[in-house]
Amino acid sequence: MSSNIKPTKRIAFIEMMGIPGSYDASVYAHLEDKDDEGLWFTKRFAHVSGISIKTHNVCIDEPLPTVNDVDGLVLAGSYNSVHDHTHWQQKMRKWIPQMRQHEVPILGICGSHQLMANIDGSDVQLLTNGPFAGTFPIELTAAGEKCPIMQGIQSNDSFHYANNEHVIEVPKGSTLLAASSKVPIAALDFGNHCYSTQFHPEGSRETLGTVWRYSNPELMHNYHNMDKGDLLVENFLQLVINL
Repeated sequence: MSSNIKPTKRIAFIEMMGIPGSYDASVYAHLEDKDDEGLWFTKRFAHVSGISIKTHNVCIDEPLPTVNDVDGLVLAGSYNSVHDHTHWQQKMRKWIPQMRQHEVPILGICGSHQLMANIDGSDVQLLTNGPFAGTFPIELTAAGEKCPIMQGIQSNDSFHYANNEHVIEVPKGSTLLAASSKVPIAALDFGNHCYSTQFHPEGSRETLGTVWRYSNPELMHNYHNMDKGDLLVENFLQLVINL
């Protein structure tokens, strides 16, 4: 007897915040889950029907999933620059192209957005006049308006940024989906269900604002509730479910 029940799709969330001790984890001490970004993500999106979520912290050498282990990938942000060339970044530089070769759907966020673009030949440079930190609107391109992860999202919807660097050019073979005032390459479509965003659709006002608690506390006031962050991530998860 045939069944219309779809199999649960396996989502791997790759933690890339940094090696413990390489960033100030004390800024997260007041949060219930501290700096456990994998737990943040799991709690935020576990309600989505049809998926299971497993986290992998590549910074502490937890094994990365193979093509046969996953149906979709979410790659997190990082305190490290792509120019740091850490041991775990070197692993990611080899692993991401392997996943893309097999057309595994990918959503890269912030540092992963920069790493993916850099792998494809785009430079990543420091922002002028300090960090881009706060909740700011995006401007969708024509391609962005048609993109499946942007469904229900419009120009002037706002997202959380916490950036010292940015991608300065659209990688060859990719398509620009969105721009923002200080970050012209805010979202990309790499093809074959592979996307990235400079902003943090998975984050919250609390988790992003607290980044600046000790270094630039005045920047914490730049964050407010974003319009469509959860929707973007859920659009990506739904894309994986429907494949």
